[in-house]
Amino acid sequence: MAALRARAASENRDMRPDENAAYNAKAGRAVLLEEIIAEAEGKQRAPGTLFHAVNGDFSKVLLGGNAGGAVPSRNQKQMSHEYAESFLAFIRSGGKHAASALGEGFDPLFGGFALPALPGVSAASYEGSNSGGGYAVSVPTDQNIVTLGVPDIGVRSIARVIPTQNDVKIPRGTAFPTAAIKGEGDGTGVNIFTSSSSTLDQFTLSAFMMGVANPVSWELMQDVQTFQEFAITDLIRSVNILEEGYFVTGSGSGQPQGLVGNVGTGTGAATAVESTGAYLLQSTFDVVGALKSVYHPTAGWLMNRKTGAAIRKAQTQANLFAPIWTRENGRDLLHGYPVTFSQNVPDLPTATTAGVTPILFGSFSDGYVVGDRGGSGVFVKILDQPKALEGLTVLLCYRRVDGRVRRSEAIQAVSISHS
Repeated sequence: MAALRARAASENRDMRPDENAAYNAKAGRAVLLEEIIAEAEGKQRAPGTLFHAVNGDFSKVLLGGNAGGAVPSRNQKQMSHEYAESFLAFIRSGGKHAASALGEGFDPLFGGFALPALPGVSAASYEGSNSGGGYAVSVPTDQNIVTLGVPDIGVRSIARVIPTQNDVKIPRGTAFPTAAIKGEGDGTGVNIFTSSSSTLDQFTLSAFMMGVANPVSWELMQDVQTFQEFAITDLIRSVNILEEGYFVTGSGSGQPQGLVGNVGTGTGAATAVESTGAYLLQSTFDVVGALKSVYHPTAGWLMNRKTGAAIRKAQTQANLFAPIWTRENGRDLLHGYPVTFSQNVPDLPTATTAGVTPILFGSFSDGYVVGDRGGSGVFVKILDQPKALEGLTVLLCYRRVDGRVRRSEAIQAVSISHS
């Protein structure tokens, strides 16, 4: 305390906030020490104390002597009940609560306070040694479980999603009526309008069960309050991840129909990917021109994130004056159309491969329909009876869903082969 005051005085200034805080802390410690000293001075000459054993000459202890065997063993010294209670309160408070009874165990030789006699304690204890104390160390676990990052899932967000109650037959036109030039009527019945009708077909929007069950022990749900919420969230995400794969590459037989292979051919022949990436950039221009204008107001891109990175790198290599890939308000844009990412869209080829479809462009709300039987929510059931004898509760998540290409010309594909 004196040193802090002296330093400020020598520099002709007031003490800084950190010095004031240190000064106050030391002042509090001084008050505590004064109480301990006063208590000790009243007891130090009592029989049985260390002071009494060495007759006030602590040099005997420092030199290893024990005053003719009069110094009592520190491990054998018996403390009062009040001291034991005060010592435990001192430990629990992290050293903040120090009652006057602690003066009974104050150790003038080594400092601090003497541990109340505990029979059988003879070895050193360390947190790093399991048998020497580590087993007794409490290691708390955060109740909030860190979740996995959800992969890119995008088809449901850009497709037309409708609720269904049963299988739905959806008719669609496949060809326009054929019109023709008619000559001027002369009353002979020869120059008449050509008769032609629209051509139709239909497809069925059904529902396929997708789900997963997770048996969880009663002990785990009781001990970890947040585990049930975490498990259900993970199950819902697993259903979304599963259906995304079918929406992109599903066969359509016993499962949803995927986009790849069932939409417009777009650029036609596969575009080669070369080291400069020029053809890759050109293909994005070509497919924009291949889409009918009626679909452009709601058009967008679907690709995986690695393909998007390849396009951006090609843009950098081409040193375009007007960048074709931009980002506005947190949304990626290619040629001004929004980009949606899906992990299930194929990668750009890395070997001599033809027919890979890593890019789709068009109006997905016009071209693809998702039917959710009974609503779009993932159904969650908590089954506590089937495995009750095993002490397990089954968390079940499912959704019945189908996806079909509604209008193939509304979505155009970019096929890529390796150069």
